[in-house]
Amino acid sequence: METMDAVFTRSDYMQLPEGFPAQLIEGCLVKTPSPTYGHQFFLGRIYLRLTALVGERCVVMAPCDIPLDDLNVYQPDVVVWAEAPRLDVKQDDNPLPVLAIEILSPSTEVQDRRVKTRRLLAAGVKEVWLVDPRRRRISVACIREPREAVGEDVVHSQVIDGFSLAPADLFAE
Repeated sequence: METMDAVFTRSDYMQLPEGFPAQLIEGCLVKTPSPTYGHQFFLGRIYLRLTALVGERCVVMAPCDIPLDDLNVYQPDVVVWAEAPRLDVKQDDNPLPVLAIEILSPSTEVQDRRVKTRRLLAAGVKEVWLVDPRRRRISVACIREPREAVGEDVVHSQVIDGFSLAPADLFAE
């Protein structure tokens, strides 16, 4: 992961070419390498489960900018809205998602856990799920009560009716 030292703003970020592989985190332009096959495989499993519950218009996979403030524009791996965002407006004009999911990797885990989760919740995202393939664990951060699942344990969303995951099921080969 490469981080540039200059302070960038959302205005600077919006000048980047579409598809540029970076996020704006705490005023830093953070460029990450492409995800691994395993990362994308688990992402696909989660995406398919969510679209079956809420429809394809309410769920997107990264990259999709989620602007939080002037120094933070994130691209969670999966985001879910309570109602389908409008297709004909800039991302800034759509509401925040209710759920953001990050599939952790060694190069992004610290920022995903310590910075992005806190900022997403403070901005109004109701739940942030951290899926950890290395530890085969799912953690759910929210304003109320954080939850965690390992093995056969099942973690249930409090914002998406019917959405639940068990690490043993998600990470099954």
